[in-house]
Amino acid sequence: MDFSWERLKPIFDAAPVVVFARDAEGRYLYVNRAFERLIGKTLEEIRGLPMEQVLPPEAAAAVRESDRRALERREGVVFESIGLYGSGRRTFMNFKFPLPGADGEAGTLFGFGTDVTERRRREEALQAAALAVSSAKGDAVFPELVRYLAVILNVELALIGRLTEKAPRTIQTLGVFGGGAYRENYEYPLHVTPCRLVVGGGFSIIPEGLTRDFPQDEFLQRMGAVGYAGYPLKDGEGNSAGVIAVVSRQPLADPHLIESVLKIFAVRASAELERRDHEEGLRRSESQYRAIFEASADSLVLRDAEFRVVDVNPAYETMSGRRRADVLGRNTLTMSPPELTEQVRQMHRRALAGEPTVFEARAMRADGSRFDIETRGVPIMHHGAPHVLYIGRDISAKKTEEALLRASEEQYRAIFNASADALVLRDAEARVVDVNPAFLEISGFTREEVLSDSRWIFAVPEMGDLAKDMHRRVIAGESVQFEIRGRRKDGSLIDVEMRAVPIRYRGKPHALGMARDITARKMEEAERGELEAQLRQAQKMEAIGQLTGGIAHDFNNILQGILGNLTLAQERVEEQGDAKLTRYLERAQLSAQRARDLIQQMLTFSRGRRGAPRVLELPPLIAEAAKLLRPALPSSIELETQLDDTVAAVRADPVQIEQVLLNLCINARDAMRGEGKITLRVTAARGYGTCTGCRQKVSGPFVELSVADSGPGIPPGVVDRMFEPFYSTKEVGKGSGMGLSMVHGIVHEHGGHVVVDTAPGKGATFRILLPDVKEAIEAFRQERRRERKARLAGSVMVVDDESMVLEMMGDLLASWGLEVTLKAGGADAREAFAAEPQRFDLVLTDQTMPRLTGLELARQIRDLRPGTPVILYTGYGEEISDAQLAAAGVRALARKPVEPAELLQLLKTHLIQKGNVLK
Repeated sequence: MDFSWERLKPIFDAAPVVVFARDAEGRYLYVNRAFERLIGKTLEEIRGLPMEQVLPPEAAAAVRESDRRALERREGVVFESIGLYGSGRRTFMNFKFPLPGADGEAGTLFGFGTDVTERRRREEALQAAALAVSSAKGDAVFPELVRYLAVILNVELALIGRLTEKAPRTIQTLGVFGGGAYRENYEYPLHVTPCRLVVGGGFSIIPEGLTRDFPQDEFLQRMGAVGYAGYPLKDGEGNSAGVIAVVSRQPLADPHLIESVLKIFAVRASAELERRDHEEGLRRSESQYRAIFEASADSLVLRDAEFRVVDVNPAYETMSGRRRADVLGRNTLTMSPPELTEQVRQMHRRALAGEPTVFEARAMRADGSRFDIETRGVPIMHHGAPHVLYIGRDISAKKTEEALLRASEEQYRAIFNASADALVLRDAEARVVDVNPAFLEISGFTREEVLSDSRWIFAVPEMGDLAKDMHRRVIAGESVQFEIRGRRKDGSLIDVEMRAVPIRYRGKPHALGMARDITARKMEEAERGELEAQLRQAQKMEAIGQLTGGIAHDFNNILQGILGNLTLAQERVEEQGDAKLTRYLERAQLSAQRARDLIQQMLTFSRGRRGAPRVLELPPLIAEAAKLLRPALPSSIELETQLDDTVAAVRADPVQIEQVLLNLCINARDAMRGEGKITLRVTAARGYGTCTGCRQKVSGPFVELSVADSGPGIPPGVVDRMFEPFYSTKEVGKGSGMGLSMVHGIVHEHGGHVVVDTAPGKGATFRILLPDVKEAIEAFRQERRRERKARLAGSVMVVDDESMVLEMMGDLLASWGLEVTLKAGGADAREAFAAEPQRFDLVLTDQTMPRLTGLELARQIRDLRPGTPVILYTGYGEEISDAQLAAAGVRALARKPVEPAELLQLLKTHLIQKGNVLK
């Protein structure tokens, strides 16, 4: 190949990489300026020389081998070479490839070389840092870290220090390495040193001029320091804990490398600081535990999981008469009777599992004397292992007092326990003195759990103030009665009717509370009220449904006449060729069809009828929906519509499209918190990237319906999940989480996609992309034109009690070439058919008529002449089953207002089946 280096020389000379070309024998043909600077020779001096006379000896052999591989394989080779260039060793990453000559053989090797020396140095330094921090262990972690740090970064001083609690703040060093040896730790003020830039901040580096910037730091002045770099140490909560820093007598180069190395060492130093703080915390906790343990007036015995005694306090020695050394390590009872051993061990296992226990026993001291003891077992963690702390209290005096009072209280106890209401006796401080069995049964608590407790058992926390106020009034001598919401031990809620009276008990004022569970009564009242509300709502909705259905039926008849007459007028006008009048009629027919759609929505509401997708134009649908939506938005929200009337039609269910629009607008309203702007757009669109709902790629022609708001935008985490069912960011009770899930389902059922554009502070736009059915519309229009030209043959009877509809249907069917007989009721139609049963080829009848319905007429026609086709058309078709139609002999069902094109197709089908031939 004839290759001119001179033509490319300006480009190669400007390149920051070395560029070279050698022949098959390794002789240089060309080098650029970067190569000349690297070697220290010009192109003229190098040209024609073999690589051994140009490259460093340690690099030449490897370079020649890589040349050989590239030429033999005829492919590019990536190769790293290392050599001594000028004052230092450099590493180059080379890419070379053969260039074929005129004969097709590879005769020239062309290549580029990039200097990666600094990158390799950084990699080696970071590897050394990682190895250093992983090898530093034991008590000498900090000294080892600073030694490694000084060596890796080649600095005169490295230190690690922690922030003290002194004021003004100071740094206490934990490891210092300088001048090739470890230094004694010391403390220095923070505010006069460059470390103040790091503590409370981040990485900081002063490459040179250090003593000029910090003239008050005498240490740096004496050292003759030039450069400084430091990185903060953090504790487990992210607060400043100290600093790791290096100081150099030479300017610091490569800040990125220094920051990376310091960061690695800082992570290890911070972890070590946190570990030592944790150990110190454990030591302080142990000291506090010992102080409390020794000072307790109750007997304390600590046992491990194997029931062995781990510790006892002085109060235990006094109460039991036994020395601490005599009981440590024993796994038997030391004061309680031996026969309680198994029972206590079972409670010990429960306590280890986390359940506090309590028991009373007749205990024995070392001298044989006996006393009553109450022992509570509390689960605790001691030295990281589960233990049980037993708290013993001498209750002999209490037992004696109780025995003296028992006789005088027997009568009171009998009355107290026999009450069907829950009784609770509280003293002036609201502590529970006594409760009866009914109280325990209703509350679910045991007697021991509530005695001496001052919490309000029959009051949830938010009603505690009410209970406290009522208790104060009773202690003052007033009787009260009120209802309150309570909570059983198992967490279930109850409604309580509470009465409280003042009494004197043991010579002191007390309050006797009498509680009755009225939960069932409250539930019955609530259920009865709810059922009454549901019944009223059902009756109201039934009445509205009946009214709506009646109105819809009447409108269907009116629209049937309008649509039919418009069709007749269009056929007449097309024959005359009046284009302007044709447009007028088409617009009128569009309005009538929209009125028909409105009636279908009314029937959907009143009868539960589901809509069905059909070909429609979005702009007028959205314009009408916006009018209905405006009252649902506060006046502080601006609603704007931008509708392109030239977009193609879509195939969709109008009711479901309106539901999608409503859900998106309500979400936008809530996102803007009632203030802002919502923009509704209908435009043509093509390929939008990726669907936010199903994550599929979107391409092709679409009609776009977008809802844009001026709200705060949607966070990325919410965008990823917002189409999931029941996912909601709204408060409990303010959203079901189904709105966007329904939007996703409806749009994808229509073959569309949802694309969401949002950014923090820039609002959100939901783009609904529906398939373009322009071609389908054109095919539909051509079919309509063909149908208008069609001609039928045969005799048809039309039956309808609406005179306007009846006349229109007569004109419409006559225009198609049929012989038409009109009857205004079912009874007249039956008589006419009975008089001439062979005359009629088909009967078209309304369903809802006085005296004789359409179904009844069809049954009688079937009896008079079996096989006669009957088509039923009505606005109440959803109430008629297929079985009823078949039983009456009805061939087809059409819904009012029936489209002329649909009716024409039905007539074609069933007249041909009768043998009538299309003209």
